[in-house]
Amino acid sequence: MPVPSNPTPVEDRAAATPGQDPRPSARHFEFGLFVVDTSASEVRKQGVRIKVQDKPFQLLVLLLENAGKITTREELRRGLWPSDTFVNFDANLKTTVNKLRQALGDSAESPIFIETIPRQGYRFLPPVGAMGAGATARTAEPVQATRSQPRHVFMAAMAGIAVLIVSLYVFRPRPAPIPASALQRVVLLVLPFDNLSGDPAQEYFSDGLTDEMITLMGRQYPQGLAVIARTSAMRYRGTQEPLAQVARELGGVKYVLEGSVRRSGDRVSINAQLFRAQDQASLWAETYEREVADVLAIQHDVAGRIASSLVLEVTPDHARRASHLPDSSIHDAYLIGLYEANKRSEPSLLSSIEYFQKAIRGDPAYALPYAGLANSYLLSAGWLNMSPADAYPKAKVAALHALDLDENLAEAHTTLAEEEHEYEWKWTEAEGEFRRAIGLDPNLAVAHKSFGEFLMHGGRGAEAIAEMERARDLDPVSLIVNTLVGFAYHNARQYDRAIVEYKKVIQLDSRFAPAHYFLGASLAQTGRYDEAIAHLRAAKQLSGGASLMTAGLARTYALAGRRDRARAGIRELQQRARHRYVSPYGFAQVYAALGDNANALQMLQRAAAEHAFELMFLKVDRSFDTLRGDPDFQALIQQIGFPK
Repeated sequence: MPVPSNPTPVEDRAAATPGQDPRPSARHFEFGLFVVDTSASEVRKQGVRIKVQDKPFQLLVLLLENAGKITTREELRRGLWPSDTFVNFDANLKTTVNKLRQALGDSAESPIFIETIPRQGYRFLPPVGAMGAGATARTAEPVQATRSQPRHVFMAAMAGIAVLIVSLYVFRPRPAPIPASALQRVVLLVLPFDNLSGDPAQEYFSDGLTDEMITLMGRQYPQGLAVIARTSAMRYRGTQEPLAQVARELGGVKYVLEGSVRRSGDRVSINAQLFRAQDQASLWAETYEREVADVLAIQHDVAGRIASSLVLEVTPDHARRASHLPDSSIHDAYLIGLYEANKRSEPSLLSSIEYFQKAIRGDPAYALPYAGLANSYLLSAGWLNMSPADAYPKAKVAALHALDLDENLAEAHTTLAEEEHEYEWKWTEAEGEFRRAIGLDPNLAVAHKSFGEFLMHGGRGAEAIAEMERARDLDPVSLIVNTLVGFAYHNARQYDRAIVEYKKVIQLDSRFAPAHYFLGASLAQTGRYDEAIAHLRAAKQLSGGASLMTAGLARTYALAGRRDRARAGIRELQQRARHRYVSPYGFAQVYAALGDNANALQMLQRAAAEHAFELMFLKVDRSFDTLRGDPDFQALIQQIGFPK
């Protein structure tokens, strides 16, 4: 990076003001995952140099020196454009701020780093560590913010809290540490196996191998081993970070399994190695050269070797018997089904169903494809891709068949619990199935997530939040899990906390439609309709016009008093319903927001007749607060059987 053409040396400014805090003379600053080296005019993120132009870099240094305080427009003018070179200050400043925000991944609308103070200047929000030229990160001291007006103190404090939380997840997320209860077990991370085949079409095979190793380790040693879930593990595909750093980012990881796979025809080469995260010591390594048909046997051998290596911390007595081993082509079909299901789009879910069915046709005694098939049907119902009457009965049949083949399959118990809860409204039976699933595999993040949703639907807010947080402990950077953590706070009517959680997800992936959708709902509940509409529009666009997002946007238009737009949304849903399934529940939400209680109740009754998934939110959904005193509404509550 070139040296700024008009530098304003940090050291000179510090020396020129007697009595000024000497820490701004530091040559390095740290915030979040960034380090700024003023002597080299460099910004590095996780050790990787990022491009920041001259003026934006000078602006960053000025803001860092005044972290927590307002850097005034006049201070910026003097520091960036001396009077003899000053031209069009307002336009230049705006352009420079925008370039700096772009380099840091920040935004003016939802600032993480740089807050605009109208008509005054800018404030750098996160805590900053300042270091001298000879210091290291360990000796850094935080730059203290000065006292401001009470409102500014509150805003800065709230922003600082948000930044501290968001920094756990943004730019290679750093999730919250696993609680003490979890740390009583050994925590293992299975890194994504590298695909060395040179063929992108074989990606499903390496991903599937990773997925199955995660599941196998969690299932075989449920009482002795906590295994980081697939979604979080996959974010470290191809990482060059030191193992110790990865372990810290995921909170409490003690051991890491990494490997590679090379497949050529019917032969497969698998390398696996177990490391201790703290000192990167290799505890065990093995290379397998086998037929593809032997892959599952290899997986069980690796699991046994890991148990032997961790014998002092993982009790081998907890190990479970190896499950049915299918033919390699059937196992391939199952892996591709998992690969497609994990994409979560409508086309990929349909594709996953086809592959699971192919595996089942090839080997009817193989339990896992039945569990995968059940889950794909369940997901199709939850995202309104299939009607409840079409999806849920198929999910139950597949889940029961899986359990006939393997009664200890936690995934199948989870799916059965969801079907009994969401479609049959058997609250007591469903809770028993959820608890059975978690007892069989405490590491199964989806079981904790689904149980958290169950608790949320029943109005058990504190329990729901705790269960969702447990799911996040196991799957720290899953977009949907983190979104549902926010939704648990939303349904507990803690909207400000929910908004913070949703914004963390959007910082992870700005194209994740559900986070925009749920954020819009929370913003609407706090009366911030313009912001809510912006996010709901984004959700609708990113989801390809999904009916769930369309209904949410129309409802918010109604709440904002834009009734014509709301009714246009109803017409759009009606048009869509001519060709595909649209839940009556979304119509009911829009009608209720328009004050049309009669049509809202009629649509809710239709939703009940269809056993629509969203009815599970009827007890906690504020969309219908104006209807709660109506006898017909109370009859619906009783019909669904919500716990008292």
